[in-house]
Amino acid sequence: MTIPPPTLKQVIDFVLLMLTVVGGAVIGAVQYRRLPQNLRYLAWLAWFELPLELLGSALGFLHHNNLFIMPFYTVGELALLALVYRSTLQSAAFNRALPWLVGGFTAYTVLDSLLAADLTSWFRPGQQVIQSLLILGMVSLYFRKLLRELLVRHLEREPMFWVSVGLALYFVGYLQIALFSNYMLKHYSLQFNRNIWNINFGLTLVLHSCYCWALGRRGQPTAPAWPTEVG
Repeated sequence: MTIPPPTLKQVIDFVLLMLTVVGGAVIGAVQYRRLPQNLRYLAWLAWFELPLELLGSALGFLHHNNLFIMPFYTVGELALLALVYRSTLQSAAFNRALPWLVGGFTAYTVLDSLLAADLTSWFRPGQQVIQSLLILGMVSLYFRKLLRELLVRHLEREPMFWVSVGLALYFVGYLQIALFSNYMLKHYSLQFNRNIWNINFGLTLVLHSCYCWALGRRGQPTAPAWPTEVG
């Protein structure tokens, strides 16, 4: 079977994605010693995502299904973002809940994947929906803390603000895809599905660009000195 060459759009999309994904990993490596702990965890996330993005893109070029990567991606992404927000929020209540949230989601993902008839044929929307809601929940806690404490004078200079904006934009959009992905595959045209994923791709670029910007903020404080909550 002859594999058709990638289209120009596929090549451009790959280059743009790699610029942001590789850029985040490289910036994180260069800046690592200067980063506060919450952004060090973000650098770990950039390094974790890099090989998975490369593998997923390579399989896409070869016209092979890459859906089997998603359970590993979702669990790792959630766990590392949880560490980012644990270090940023400095909340005792959040710290207590964190192992249960991440552990429970990991157990659910493993069980849901094992029960799947074929991991390469369909999305597992439950995994994507729960992950999106948990991450949006962490982002909401950050914005709530930001508004209550009002200790950040220049939001445009605050790395975690832009990380949270990127995550909010991405996962609000991705949540819609997760909810209706299998329905769209069954009932809508291939071109319609491609258009939806093109929107998701644009949000992915925005998210990884926010990561790059946050990791590149040399010597800037990344979290206000919020007091640790007692309960």
